[in-house]
Amino acid sequence: MIQALPLFKALVEPVRIRIYLLLKKSPLTVSELSEILDLSQSNTSHHIKALRDLGLLSAEKTGQHTYYGLDARELAGERTQKLLESIAELGAEIPETKNDATKLRNVLAARSEDTFAAWRLEQPDLPYSDIFAHVAAGRRGTVLDIGCGEGDFFEALSLSYDRVTGIELDRQHSSRAAAAARDKTNIEVVTADAQNLPIAAASVDAVVLRMALSQIPDPLVALDEATRVLKPGGCLSLIDAEKKTGDAFLRKITAHIQSGRALRLDFERALPRLFMLRAVKKIQL
Repeated sequence: MIQALPLFKALVEPVRIRIYLLLKKSPLTVSELSEILDLSQSNTSHHIKALRDLGLLSAEKTGQHTYYGLDARELAGERTQKLLESIAELGAEIPETKNDATKLRNVLAARSEDTFAAWRLEQPDLPYSDIFAHVAAGRRGTVLDIGCGEGDFFEALSLSYDRVTGIELDRQHSSRAAAAARDKTNIEVVTADAQNLPIAAASVDAVVLRMALSQIPDPLVALDEATRVLKPGGCLSLIDAEKKTGDAFLRKITAHIQSGRALRLDFERALPRLFMLRAVKKIQL
């Protein structure tokens, strides 16, 4: 168990608190942390070493990259959790943490784009949009496209649903998506956070998350939000990549779905590099 005094000594630097808060959300490489923190890789490595020496971090090598994350076993104690909660509260007093969250999202988005691009090169003849539109099911009512990017999936979805609402946090992307849909009366774009949707509960017939959930710092929160806005009997469709960080992303998502009372997992398909699944919101009797 990590002792209190060494823990506070190690996290006395604001940069290390920022690292701790980032790694609470996702394992990252030194290069990714360096980009987010705007520090040299050598300086970032120095802070990582201090946290590793304390026992706060674990490291997992995947291919050419080493991903650092919080060591769940070391942090499992109730006393340690209380200490870290106090330290996390200090993050609100560090002005850089807001930018850190935005940069983290960009880093995770770049990972997804790289994975998706590599997959498309390997599978050029696989009509993923048609397959995914079919997985979405329903083909009626309103569909919510969360993490819609620049709206490149709108056309496929509008063939299947009466109305498409795109959700995108990045203002540049949402502006381009809105411009692309300007002449479409059945498509609207909303600039919003997937973790806090400005959508009424039980108001949409389907939710689509295409290469989006893995980009979100708190994917389970976003999954719960997507579930909240679904009508009973509505479908939630997800296509994404297993993360390279060894944190079993697909297993985490399916376990969350199966552990709750709201969704029933009814379809799962593995593809090269990617996976698809569909869940149906249960109708409460």
